[in-house]
Amino acid sequence: MFIGEASKLSGATQRAIRLYESMGLLKISREGKYRIYTYKNIELIKIIKDAQSLGLNLSEIVAILGQQEEFDWGLIHDFLNQKYSMIENEIQKLENQKKNIKKTQRSIITCLKELDSNP
Repeated sequence: MFIGEASKLSGATQRAIRLYESMGLLKISREGKYRIYTYKNIELIKIIKDAQSLGLNLSEIVAILGQQEEFDWGLIHDFLNQKYSMIENEIQKLENQKKNIKKTQRSIITCLKELDSNP
């Protein structure tokens, strides 16, 4: 199938599919000047899109895939554990930042009230 049909079946834009190919994520066969996509390519495009929705960027996906034709699911599992931990740490940092902002806002309000009450 050609790229238009691959795009429809995978849900990825033609531009995204070309990007995946240029980054080495997809190995596409050619007939003359045309790229020919297989159902295996479609499934890989869907996996790439799913990985992106989990927060992986394309360079991380390239690193995970390496020179392999198939993903190493054990490696992906470990990588997702690391990603999850990083996200949890970031959430904790943001929660602390949020608390500090609220604390500072309360201090400012208290100072403003004291200034207003002391003419």
